Amino acid sequence: MRRIVGILLFLLQVSISVVSAQQPNFRIEQKNDYKILTVSKLWPGADTSRTYVLYPRGSQAPAGVKADLFIQVPVQRVVLYSTTYIPALETIGELDTVVGVDNADYVYSPALRARIDAGKVVETTKNWMPDIERLIALKPDVIFNFGVGNEWDTFPKMQEAGMPVVLLADWNEQDPIARAQWAVSIAAFFNKEAQAQERVNAIAKAYNTLKTLAAGSATRPRVLINGPFQGVWTVSGGQSYMARLIADAGGDYLWSDNKSTGGLNLSIEAVFERALRADVWLNPVYGAKRLADVRALDPRFSVLPVLQKGQVWTNELRMSPKGGNDYFESAVMNPNLVLEDMIAIFHPELLPDHKFNYYKKLNE
Repeated sequence: MRRIVGILLFLLQVSISVVSAQQPNFRIEQKNDYKILTVSKLWPGADTSRTYVLYPRGSQAPAGVKADLFIQVPVQRVVLYSTTYIPALETIGELDTVVGVDNADYVYSPALRARIDAGKVVETTKNWMPDIERLIALKPDVIFNFGVGNEWDTFPKMQEAGMPVVLLADWNEQDPIARAQWAVSIAAFFNKEAQAQERVNAIAKAYNTLKTLAAGSATRPRVLINGPFQGVWTVSGGQSYMARLIADAGGDYLWSDNKSTGGLNLSIEAVFERALRADVWLNPVYGAKRLADVRALDPRFSVLPVLQKGQVWTNELRMSPKGGNDYFESAVMNPNLVLEDMIAIFHPELLPDHKFNYYKKLNE
């Protein structure tokens, strides 16, 4: 059941303290009887921002305020266009407000899957584009979406139809705690920022404790990631989110010398040269069940020492029956659990009794 939070509670917001070393790319400003959420750096190279005014349900929108969208809060009907938003709603106990999702097969959350199976949550994408008619019929208070700055963006058609779409930019954060901090921006639509922030504070504390533990290791295994697809091997830049996690877990990322925060599209030959030095290989191919699946990618891989030693891991430990991967869902809200897994892979002696959260080792 939804609790209708009145204006009084709205005005008693607890101040939010950011726990990340890097400020997330959003800002919440509390005014007398409303608040303003500003989202910047919507995607790499984006020079615009979005402003959303959140005002108490049942009241009038504030006059004389410029914004891209005015939304009454707390919201009661929500549509999600990324699985990364699910753990934020679970954290604040608002998963029952979800009435639509982009692609139901991508959802891992057992609680949300149950709502999908019961017909309480419907799929809102058709032929890779938003089903505008269905979205209109759902009458959402807000659609949480994102942009990448190209023709694959789904939000423009929603805006053209007058839908209440809010763009979030969690995926563009390279700092793991800053990315988790975006749960607070979602919580603002329910007047539950303090609750979300409390959770983020606990996550940050656990993350930093683990980072300190890994920093004390005398060795730093060299780490290779991903695998080739149609002749192109995309790896994360040396200043990326993945590179940060590897470094914080006490690993030596093979592209740590690179200054990019995005992906690097390389030839197999270019990657192979560095791959020969790898001690650990993460996420070589989607759906791999055993090491033979990795060898099948390219016959040359059989000579890689990392493959010969069996130090190959995949982040597909937690999968739903239809293919939803919890790594692309709850992990964004729990970087401490990802870090814990990586430390156990790179330095098993530091966490000898570790039970893996997202990663599993591929065997013969």
